[in-house]
Amino acid sequence: MQNAIFVDRQHELEVLKGYLDLTLDGRGQICFVTGQAGSGKTALVRRFMHQALAADPDLVVVMGSCNAQTGIGDPYLPFREALAMLTGDSSAQQAVGKAAPENANRLRAVLARSVQVLVEVAPELVGVFVPGGTLVGALGKAVVKKVGWMDRLDELAKHKAGPGEPLTEQSRIFEQYTAFVHHLSAKTPLILFVDDLQWADNASLGLLFHLGRHIDVSRVLILGAYRPNDVALGRNGGRHPLEPVVRELARYHGDVTVDLDAIPETVNRQFVDALLDSEANRLGPPFRQVLFHRTGGHALFTVELIRNMQERGDLVCDGEGYWLEGPSLDWDALPVKVEGVIAERIGRLDDELKEMLTVASVEGEQFMAEVVAPINAVT
Repeated sequence: MQNAIFVDRQHELEVLKGYLDLTLDGRGQICFVTGQAGSGKTALVRRFMHQALAADPDLVVVMGSCNAQTGIGDPYLPFREALAMLTGDSSAQQAVGKAAPENANRLRAVLARSVQVLVEVAPELVGVFVPGGTLVGALGKAVVKKVGWMDRLDELAKHKAGPGEPLTEQSRIFEQYTAFVHHLSAKTPLILFVDDLQWADNASLGLLFHLGRHIDVSRVLILGAYRPNDVALGRNGGRHPLEPVVRELARYHGDVTVDLDAIPETVNRQFVDALLDSEANRLGPPFRQVLFHRTGGHALFTVELIRNMQERGDLVCDGEGYWLEGPSLDWDALPVKVEGVIAERIGRLDDELKEMLTVASVEGEQFMAEVVAPINAVT
């Protein structure tokens, strides 16, 4: 049970596949996967992407994440990350490659066409969403010169807004980004995944809404994930800007939400059983019932609690490799919330690992080795 696994959620996968089928038929779709923290939103989307990529050799996946640290101070962040993947940013491609390794070669294969479409139909995004120098570096100067883009890219890269002048009018950004994905998807169907929308800046939400309104004749599936509890809290004392976006898009597209918090209790119980049975065990119905009662089938809580019990010796492995209840198991001594489980596990780390974890967490769920390397150098 230590390995990362994916269990159940078959119904939700079928729903997402239905959206994709419509998309591949030329009827672009938008869908939001919602659920509280740790409910399995990202895991569900990643499993869906793996299945979709395996079924369609032409499909390409790009993604971007909103950031709790920068929040509204980093306009268009997830859409800049997605565009970076399509235009040769190696670090961005590595990030999506971890989630879907089979996608990396496809991103490289569409690079030249992505840059061509960008230069021809969305030139104002160069220097605003992606540096012109990055495009030259990704394609190589020889290729850029051969197709006659060098002067054009230099011109776009050097353009700077004057004092008080916006880099590009928002309406132009919306139009050109939409035109870019529309033209690119004519030959290359796209899944665009935007994670953690509860932290999205207003500009990103505006672009999301515009895309959602204008992809109906494109082969683009937009997937968004967010925590409805965080959205319900509002922003800056008012209504969260994501709420009207989702509501308006539902008016145009119908049901656009896959709600993991609304999964029936019986399915959550099946999740607990499937998780336990992912490894050999002799954990009977009484243990399983108590575990389900404690976690409610919450994905992250269940996984972390089991790992915690293994580390504490509450679950032990017998000589035949089967997990079973240990003699010291005391349910009352275990954390009752997922935050408590995680805090307890972190508390058992040594000081150096805690410092590395603290530094890495600032970058997010995924981080580069260079971020924590200075810590090792000092210690």
